[in-house]
Amino acid sequence: MEEERQESSLFMSFVNNIEEKLSDLVTLEIKTIVGDYRLLQDETVLPKKDGEFKIMKTKIGLLDGDVTTLMSNDLIQDKYAWLRDFHAGREEKGHEIIHKNIEAIKSLFELFKDTKGLNVTEENVDETEGDEIG
Repeated sequence: MEEERQESSLFMSFVNNIEEKLSDLVTLEIKTIVGDYRLLQDETVLPKKDGEFKIMKTKIGLLDGDVTTLMSNDLIQDKYAWLRDFHAGREEKGHEIIHKNIEAIKSLFELFKDTKGLNVTEENVDETEGDEIG
């Protein structure tokens, strides 16, 4: 009975950890910055002394699908089309990364669920080292 309670507690701890990580995945933020800038620890972008920069930033709400893109006025000009295309590519890559992360978390959850009843200890894991699995 005590062992079941410990397994349940371990499982719930795992589930809670996943929930916390998922809350971090609610908003995807992509920044494209060009120019003479510095980045503070909190990711605030500031110009270097006598410098200037242009920024394009997109926030995507993964749950509600809201997309907001902010862009310096100068970046609207035709000569910056390549930069807008670059930024759009980063947005697409960001969606792919988030999708892969969610799939990895689902796989971990399934693996944990499938193996939570197995009696795995350091001793029996060490005994199987070098053995083929299959």
